[in-house]
Amino acid sequence: MELWVTHSLDKVFPDSRRPPRAVDQIALRAARNETEDAQIAVHVPRGREVAQASCSLSDLTGPGGAKIGRRNISARWIWYTYVLANPPENKDPSSYLRKAPAFFPDAFLEQETIPIRDEWTQPLWISVKVPKGTPPGEYRGEIGLELVGTDGNRWTHSVPITVSVWPFTLPDRQHLHHTEWHYPDLLASWYHVAPWSEAHWKWLEKVAQDMAAHRQDMICTDWFDLVRVTRKADGKFAYDFSMLDRWVRMYRKVGIEWIEGGHLAHRRDAWDSPIVWHRFPVYDARGRKIDTGRLSDEAFEPYMEALLKAVYRHLKQRGWHKQLVQHVADEPIPQNEDSWCRCAAKVKEWLPGVPRIDAVMSRGLTGYVDIRVPQIQHTGPEVPRNPEETLWGYVCLAPQGQYPNRFLDYPSLRNRIIFWLSWSLGLKGFLHWGYNYWGSWRDLPEEVVVSPWTDATGGSIYITTGMPLPAGDAFLVYPGKESICSSLRWEVIRKGFEDYEYLYLLERAAEGKSKAAAAARRLLRRVKRDLAPDPLNHTRSDADLLEARREAGDLLAKLVHEKT
Repeated sequence: MELWVTHSLDKVFPDSRRPPRAVDQIALRAARNETEDAQIAVHVPRGREVAQASCSLSDLTGPGGAKIGRRNISARWIWYTYVLANPPENKDPSSYLRKAPAFFPDAFLEQETIPIRDEWTQPLWISVKVPKGTPPGEYRGEIGLELVGTDGNRWTHSVPITVSVWPFTLPDRQHLHHTEWHYPDLLASWYHVAPWSEAHWKWLEKVAQDMAAHRQDMICTDWFDLVRVTRKADGKFAYDFSMLDRWVRMYRKVGIEWIEGGHLAHRRDAWDSPIVWHRFPVYDARGRKIDTGRLSDEAFEPYMEALLKAVYRHLKQRGWHKQLVQHVADEPIPQNEDSWCRCAAKVKEWLPGVPRIDAVMSRGLTGYVDIRVPQIQHTGPEVPRNPEETLWGYVCLAPQGQYPNRFLDYPSLRNRIIFWLSWSLGLKGFLHWGYNYWGSWRDLPEEVVVSPWTDATGGSIYITTGMPLPAGDAFLVYPGKESICSSLRWEVIRKGFEDYEYLYLLERAAEGKSKAAAAARRLLRRVKRDLAPDPLNHTRSDADLLEARREAGDLLAKLVHEKT
């Protein structure tokens, strides 16, 4: 057997072998209220199939007998996802890790014990969460591995682990907003439960907990799903907000306080067609659905106006309205700017003071969008800024090529660097459309069942019309039997948000006059100049990024000592 330890940005493949300078122990540095990660790789030689591979965890013991308990440590085996094609616009082989079709590491398995075939390398992801009250210092423990061969032979190994805890704490409330769009209907469909049944809500609670653990602070909220609208005999409307209240309270309970109102309008048909209001279910006093689809956009507008005003009044009564932003329609382009702006003007009238947010594909819209979210390649320092707008960034099917994105076949660095760029470019949030889009992206034959475990493109790779989704674009998590299963990419995104907090804290500490403050200013200048100057010209070096994070942590620790 071969065994070695590697860092969290490394992607270990089935044919990976122990590097010449590999290390055999885990050495992490972390702040309090941070989770830091590493990987253990095990290579099984030819003819030595493993029937059962498992690991055991110990407490980590530190200064004065202080402990980081084993409940704060997790070890998860990584599943290889088979990628059939690289992103369609990536003609340069240096833009991805391997030529597809090929296996790529991503999903985390629920199983604590797994088999490993021979001539195969299996990675194990190790995470250590440092609680907020942990005394600073060095904590030591070990991770035990046991492999039982198909022939009954046992092989055991102990991997030492050291965690050096810095004397500063990452804040609970982060300074870079984060939303990944969640699809409750696909959650219900996958687990074969009735939408909004108690069984469905149990899975929704697991989603909320998972999002909070990965530093998401905003949840896309569909008024049309969560508010029942009744038109009474006198023509006035009545609203049932019980599901909306349950939804908001569920997310607030885990620390997700921002409410991101879902899209109110959409394209009438083609991509360049006008933006029109979504038709949502409306019932009469006897509980029968009213056919609003036959109404013109102008005739339907009073329904939308009444709903939004009622939602806002309700949120204000609950004290939740100050954490509300509202979408209008997704990705307007120059051809439908005018119709988008018409809807946006109405939203401002009906929801005064509520910021309007949208992913946009137009440089127009000035005066109609409050939180502008362009794709990250359009956020560089050369792009004109409107001081009256807040600027976020997003990625999706694009950008491809050498730009950052979270595709399965990309280096992890090009996922994590997004959040260094967010700090460097002054972005205030990050948006992505695909947290759990586990369904079919396009219509497939009825007998074809799409699973994220075996197809990372939502089945779109088999469709001849339209662009297939790049692998992993549609989801970050996988459906487990008992839990929402994380992925290597989802953990790297969480690390990116923690990195942003390092830079945020360092920026404020750099205002002092000490030597450590001067060193902090030099490091921040280097981040902007060398590591993350713009979306295309960022570092490609794992070592440089990890070293900059270590340097930031050391400087923040020195600045803490200076204050005390």
